[in-house]
Amino acid sequence: IYININMYQLVEKMKNVKSFHELYELPLDIKKQVQSKSLRIGLINVPCGGFGDIIVCQIFSEYLQYWYPEHDVITCTTAPHKFKSLGIDTKKFVKIHVNGDEECETYDLLYFKKQPRKFDIMICIPIINFVFNINQFKKFIPYANHFNTFTMSEYNGLYPPYTFPIGVGEGQLGLFLIKPEIKFHNLIKKPYAFVYIQPSPIIGSHGKTCFLCYIEMISKKYSQQHDFFQVVIPPWIIEELQNDGNFKHRLKKAITTYYPNVWLKHQEDSKDEFFHGQGKTLILRGDLLPQPRHIFISLLKYSVEDVLLTGDQSVTDAFSCCSKSKKIWYQAAPWKEDFAHAMAKAIPNPKFETFKTACGTIKGLHKSMDYTDFIKKYDFRKLGKQKMDSIIRFTLMKDDPMIQFYMDSVLHSYKVESVIKKLKKKYKIE
Repeated sequence: IYININMYQLVEKMKNVKSFHELYELPLDIKKQVQSKSLRIGLINVPCGGFGDIIVCQIFSEYLQYWYPEHDVITCTTAPHKFKSLGIDTKKFVKIHVNGDEECETYDLLYFKKQPRKFDIMICIPIINFVFNINQFKKFIPYANHFNTFTMSEYNGLYPPYTFPIGVGEGQLGLFLIKPEIKFHNLIKKPYAFVYIQPSPIIGSHGKTCFLCYIEMISKKYSQQHDFFQVVIPPWIIEELQNDGNFKHRLKKAITTYYPNVWLKHQEDSKDEFFHGQGKTLILRGDLLPQPRHIFISLLKYSVEDVLLTGDQSVTDAFSCCSKSKKIWYQAAPWKEDFAHAMAKAIPNPKFETFKTACGTIKGLHKSMDYTDFIKKYDFRKLGKQKMDSIIRFTLMKDDPMIQFYMDSVLHSYKVESVIKKLKKKYKIE
């Protein structure tokens, strides 16, 4: 059922807004019968480190293509080679060129060598280190405005407002969950544990401490079950163990009670004895990461119950592939504390409240985790689609003279009161 909100009702709603920016989203609530036509949706992707921003853009593109097969979805990115490295077909992609570094640059430094055909909807995905500035973006795409250009945060983004505030907690639109089809990877025999965390130079000294907390916990737990055990780790941990004597000493103290015989494997054909003792054996495997995403998820799925992850997408992949079989430990980067705290409350898992326990703690060994309600509540496929539906509907009704006048009034005003005055005068509202 579609209800056409008239201008009087729209003006009444405007009287209750708390900021001028809300005027851009107010028409999204209008439910009017519209005639469908094919729209061009441009996803503007300027990634900032790693592959998380690449993956979230690709998943959103797949969501859109599934939800709206009648519309044309085009990814515009500064890093098409990163998409290609993940096995993604980039034939329909548009390359964004940069006057500066390839990643993390602001929109006023971007350009197309050849302007693509005009987009009806543009979505900047994700906005990371700054508040979105439409005037800056217009230097990149001159016809952009707040009625055709929308923004998506990273999880629990720190620089609102966003059209799509994704993440966990009040006002957030959920996680980018998927239903992956997973085959066994054949890279390593079970049993093994899986670790994917950020290196210490990037995240501070906490990177090493995080790993030590986790490895002590799983060594105690799995040494009771397995005399031979392996742990898949990022290569930086091997490098740090070889170059940092204190880190090596702390590792020995943490695990040799449980696994006295420890080996490092950092290349395909290499294996170095690290600590020699009698009894059970642990091998730290720094030779398997990174991997294409489908293999990454497979490594994650077939590992033991306790996994240690960081970032937006790796933890989302864990919720997507194996929430019923995993206990997820999380390295909260300094810029991800809000996300960690929100998950702590929503799951709930009080261990996420502090970095001292979020990576793993012996006291948390026997605590079970049930993510069922959490995943049901924070699924972008439900919450985010409602917002996207409203953007599609609004875009299709822009030919309506009422909508055109409303947009023109907002775009040429600075105060809510000025817009109300223009609308009242035009439509003779008392």
